[in-house]
Amino acid sequence: MSKLLVTGFTPFDGRKVNASWIAAQALTKMPECLTLRLPVVWGEPQKRLEAACSAACPEMIVSLGEGREGWFDIETVAKNTRKERADNNGKQPSGIPISSEGPAELKATLDAGALLPELLEAGFPVRISGDAGGFLCEETLYTLELLKLRNQALKTVAFVHLPPYGTRLHYQGIDAICNEELLSDFARVLIRSIRKIHHCAHE
Repeated sequence: MSKLLVTGFTPFDGRKVNASWIAAQALTKMPECLTLRLPVVWGEPQKRLEAACSAACPEMIVSLGEGREGWFDIETVAKNTRKERADNNGKQPSGIPISSEGPAELKATLDAGALLPELLEAGFPVRISGDAGGFLCEETLYTLELLKLRNQALKTVAFVHLPPYGTRLHYQGIDAICNEELLSDFARVLIRSIRKIHHCAHE
């Protein structure tokens, strides 16, 4: 059983790459870490994350998505709703909730306040967010928190939005571009920080 699963998304909105998958791929050589690329298709994050936990569920799942320019956002609230927005197949969610049996809202169980300082100290523009956006990232976070409630093996889950690839941001005191090197650095610091929180809580 892998102790850590990191997920990212396929490109969407006509982009050629997705920053979340670039960051996830940077972790492939990390011990006991697997990666999973999620399609930007309604229902697929839920289906694939449930499948990942059905046989040999990891202890930690960290999911990454592409969000707002200039910021890394630690998401803290997941709503059981789907925004009326077409996915990569051109399909709309048609008002169907993420889970017919789940609550209207789930609070993220990861302590965002504990995660924030190390990321800020490394020079990344990070903030705590209470709005996951209602698209596939919302579906992913909600699914993660629901899986954690239902599966004792899954101890730690988190969702973080990254700036879109190629956009500008303020990093370590200077203007920078969200590129492979920066995303790789962020992914390593993020996972190191989440592992510390996980070990403090469960070891």
